[in-house]
Order: sequence, then C-alpha cells, then structure tokens
Amino acid sequence: MGSTIGRSRAEELDQLVRELRDRIHRGEFVPGQRLVEGDLVNETGMSRGRVREALRILESENLVEINRNKGACVRRISRKEVSDTLEVMRALSILMTDKAISRAEDPEARKALQAALDQVRSFRDQVSGFDQSRLFMDQNARFWDVFAELSGNPVLIDTRMRLETTLFRLELEGARITSSKDKWTTRHEEILEAVLAGDRDTALALVNESVFDVEKAMLALPDRAFS
Repeated sequence: MGSTIGRSRAEELDQLVRELRDRIHRGEFVPGQRLVEGDLVNETGMSRGRVREALRILESENLVEINRNKGACVRRISRKEVSDTLEVMRALSILMTDKAISRAEDPEARKALQAALDQVRSFRDQVSGFDQSRLFMDQNARFWDVFAELSGNPVLIDTRMRLETTLFRLELEGARITSSKDKWTTRHEEILEAVLAGDRDTALALVNESVFDVEKAMLALPDRAFS
C-alpha cells in the first residue's frame, strides 16, 4: 500500500477498508476464508490495531464475520440476501440509467456509452462456449461500472460497489451456469441502445427486466454457492 507518512488515521483506515473490500470483490478473498490479522499487517504495512478496525467496519457491512476464538473470515451469503441486495440494486440501476440518459448528448458520455456497447457485443460474440458464472458476473459488473461513473455521484458509486461486493461473496470458484446464460447479461445491448437514443421509458423498462433476470440466474446457482 506504500508509505503511510503524511496521511491521517482516518485516511489510512479508509484506504485499508477499500483495499480489503476490493480483494473480496475480486475473489482474492473467498467466502469462508480466514482473514489472519498478522498476514494482513504484513501485506498492507498497517498496524494490527488499524487492521482490526478495518475488519470491524467490514463486519458492520456484513462482508466479514468475527468469531472471538477463530478470528475473522469472509462471510458467506444466503439466497435471501442475494434477493434483498438485488432489490436495492434495481433501484440504483434505474437511477444510474436515468442519469446516463440525461448526459447522453454529452460527447464524452456518448463516447463512454458507445465503447460500452462495443464491449457488450464483443462479450456476446466470445462467450458462447463458456459457462463459468464468475465470467458473467464480472461482465455484469463492467456494464454497470460505466453507468456508475457517468452518474458523477460518489455516494452512488460507493453504495453500488458495496452492494456489488456483497454479491461477489457467492462461492463462484468452479460454479457453472445451469440456467440460460443470456439471463446473466440480458438486455445490456438494448439498454445501451435505448440510452444512446434518449429513449427513457424503454431504457428503464429494460433495466427492470435485466435486473430481474440476473436475480433469477443467480438464484439458480447450485446450493454450494450459498451459505
């Protein structure tokens, strides 16, 4: 993480929390994995006290659970928690899409939206032979990353990232898709086309359908993916 000289305690703690949250999001820390304080001290260069504070914050976000005897570990997620999280994500997705539509005529925003559309089409053409759920969750995250950045709202961006990290606590290692693969990235292309056309009603209707289909796809994962 580099030198901590010149940074306040609050800044150090915030950076450490973000780093650990990001490692959970990337799947570097997997559900059920112990987070050993000594290892984190060595890896991050932070004090043991700061590491403990960060783990308590992640515990308050339901990303980590702390057992007095066993220490901290990445908390597993239940089917109900997936459903509850996606209910909130649906509302955020509608807000992000609305904001993207309001910026659709801005040249830089339009460039970002067009690049996202090209990427979605490329992914669609490349993945016909793949069935690993992690690939499709990553693609879904990349899609919404664009809308989050276009919102220009740091609170929205941070909230979405926290919710998304919650979903990435599914046990995805080796998990295969048993339902339709299209449901994982459904409507992405159509949503972007509607946003670029400034068609708000169509875009928002498609967002609703898309999040609903993603929820069905995630809940169709095998039992071992959940707590």
